[in-house]
Amino acid sequence: MKLVGLALVTACSVSTAMGAFLQPALAQDAGSATGRSGQTEATLAPGSPILAELNSGVDSKKAKVGDTIIAHTSETLKSADDRTIMPRGTKIEGHITQASVRGKGAEESALGIQFDKAILKDGGEISLNVIIQALAAPVSFSAPGDLGTPPTLGTTQTSPMSGASGPRSTGPPSPQSPQATAPPDASGAPSRDFDAKSRGVIGLRGMTLNAEPANNRPASVVVSNGKSVHLEGGTRLLLVVQAQGSEPSGQ
Repeated sequence: MKLVGLALVTACSVSTAMGAFLQPALAQDAGSATGRSGQTEATLAPGSPILAELNSGVDSKKAKVGDTIIAHTSETLKSADDRTIMPRGTKIEGHITQASVRGKGAEESALGIQFDKAILKDGGEISLNVIIQALAAPVSFSAPGDLGTPPTLGTTQTSPMSGASGPRSTGPPSPQSPQATAPPDASGAPSRDFDAKSRGVIGLRGMTLNAEPANNRPASVVVSNGKSVHLEGGTRLLLVVQAQGSEPSGQ
C-alpha cells in the first residue's frame, strides 16, 4: 500500500509539473492565434471617397449579369491622420448586376454595377460597400494633380503604388489651347474637373446615374437613351462608401 501511495504521489507531482510547464506554452499559442485572427479585413468609414478608373470598356449589349468588372484607384486613399489605405493603382473588383439595351419595349438601356472588394498587392482585401456617386469620361491627357488632392477618410492598409503617364505633346503649346482634350459636360465645364465632390454623369451625354441596391447591398445603374450603355476603358468613377445596412444616398 505504501508503494502504491508513493507511486500515486509521484505521478501527481509529475502531472502537476507537466501542467505548469505546458500552461505558458498554451497561453502563448492562444495569444498567437488571437493575433492572427486579429488581422481581419480593413473596413472603410461611411462617406469615404474612392477615385477610380475602369480598366477596360464595358457595353450593356455584350455584358451579362455576373460578369466581372475591374477598375483601379486613380488616387491614393488616405486616412485623416495621413496613413495610406489604398495606394494609387489598387485593383477594385466588382460585377454586373443588370444589362439591357433599348428596344423591344424598353425606352432606355441600362448597366448595373456593384463593386465588391479592393485587392491590395500584398494579398490583403478590403470589402467594399459603395455606390458610384459620379461618372466621367476618360481624360486623354492627365498631369500630376489633375484630380486634386488625394481623398482622405477611412481606415488603414498599405501596398505598393503604380501609376501611369500621359502622352507627350508633339509641338509647342499655343497660349489659347486648352491643357486637356477631354469633352466638356452639358454645362461647358471640362470633364477633367472630377474630384471627391463630383456628382452625376460628367462628359457623357444622354446618360444618368441611379443608386439601386442589388442582393441587399449598394449598387449603381447607368441609364442611357442610346441603344446601349457603353463605357470606355479609363472612364472615371467616384465611389462613395455607404454605411452597412443603410439605404444608399441619392445621386
